[in-house]
Amino acid sequence: MKTIDLSRGMVFVTGGGGSIGGAIAKEAANAGAKVAVCDFNLAAAEKVAGAIGPQAIAYQIDVTKKASIEEVMQKANADLGPMIGLVTAAAILRTGPVATQTEQGWHEIMSVNVDGTFLAVQSAVPYLEKTKGAVVTLGSVSAFIGSDEGAAYTTTKGAVLSFTYAVAGDLAAKGIRVNAVSPGWVDGGFTHQAMSQLENPQELVDTAKRMHYLGRMATPTDVANAAVWLLSDQAAFVTGTSMLVDGGYMIKR
Repeated sequence: MKTIDLSRGMVFVTGGGGSIGGAIAKEAANAGAKVAVCDFNLAAAEKVAGAIGPQAIAYQIDVTKKASIEEVMQKANADLGPMIGLVTAAAILRTGPVATQTEQGWHEIMSVNVDGTFLAVQSAVPYLEKTKGAVVTLGSVSAFIGSDEGAAYTTTKGAVLSFTYAVAGDLAAKGIRVNAVSPGWVDGGFTHQAMSQLENPQELVDTAKRMHYLGRMATPTDVANAAVWLLSDQAAFVTGTSMLVDGGYMIKR
């Protein structure tokens, strides 16, 4: 079988200091790409880039500000070579009942998860048009289902998927493919955040085993492998889709 080869350029990962973004950065590097590991938390990005090695560089970025994104993209292209892939993994989580959801919290999550995705994709178009590159956004099974006390997060992921579908058509004429990966529960990131707030975190692990046909949560690498495939030429005829990486979660429901 043909191996995935991303050695022709650089992959730009927002949220690269997180568990999923970090795993995507690592697997993109394993496929030969230079990697821009971008995160608001520079120390987290530096940890990921340091683990990858010299083909990765960490950058601090604020995805809610276009000027920040444009500055970092320009620098990463100069440092690491032409961008062939963009992964928009930057996201935050806000939970709570709709009745008590603060307006500030609502706007914060929209700004990072939705506006940040739009601004990153828009800023990347001039680079990806030159290389006929690809975009991978981060969706979620939450985009397809209701979520107790998760209206804000669920709404952002629904918006990201709708944006992905629309932009895939918009950018097809420029030779840019746009797809999403939509994980189920992932053993890292927001799931660990939720577990830290529970008296018995094992209960959540046991629930995950019951809810996924494959009997476990995804690892960040499970999600990363799908994202890297979508970035590669092996997915050359794939655009405007959301790939579920959910261990059967959606069909088991």
